[in-house]
Amino acid sequence: MFSCLCFCLLYNVTVLRRDPFITGEYYHIYNRGIDKRIIFKSKNDYERFVMLLSVSNSSEDSFRLDNLINQQHKKFDEIIFLDKGKPLVSIGVWCLMSNHFHLLIRQEVDGGITKFMRKLGVGYSMYFNIKYQRQGALFGGLFKSKLIGDKDNYLKYLFGYIHLNPLDINFSGWENLIDKKNPKDWKDFLESYTYSSYQDYVGVKRPEGKIIKKDAFPDYFEQENSFNDFMSSFLSFD
Repeated sequence: MFSCLCFCLLYNVTVLRRDPFITGEYYHIYNRGIDKRIIFKSKNDYERFVMLLSVSNSSEDSFRLDNLINQQHKKFDEIIFLDKGKPLVSIGVWCLMSNHFHLLIRQEVDGGITKFMRKLGVGYSMYFNIKYQRQGALFGGLFKSKLIGDKDNYLKYLFGYIHLNPLDINFSGWENLIDKKNPKDWKDFLESYTYSSYQDYVGVKRPEGKIIKKDAFPDYFEQENSFNDFMSSFLSFD
């Protein structure tokens, strides 16, 4: 089984990029399981990744999720609410699906995205491989990234696109349906899906709300119900 050093060496080899990430800029980050394999098999797996989204986002290297859980006996809520010091990135949107994930983030310090994604990827891969007694890479190569301009309408579009991903779970092919006159079932499902930041934009109070930093992004949804209205526009041809 790979050691922590082996995982880090493997990841460090693959994170070399032609264009470095720019501090203050926005990026759509996404990755999927190797060979499109399932990377979240249980509620505990999803929650482990969510905790890593929080713990990995620190310029300090002193936070170890295993230590927090196994030695300090911290619970999910306590881990999310921990003061982790200066963040590496600001997260505006996140969404976990069974075989892939999406993030919309802004880099806050030089090298922040690379360090954050290394912590996140290595930490989750080690957990998954130990739990399921497997070896080798979990993700399908280097995480993908796309630079998004803050004056680009595509940045706002991503708030919708990423949050709509879970519809594929219960409503496969929904985006190709001609008749979208009754999207209530879809909206209800999105509001009940806990493994994304959707609930944090519709007023649900929960620990996961601490993961995102809304004021690091344009104030698209400053007005009450503006996010609901925005998402409704994605679910209708009207």
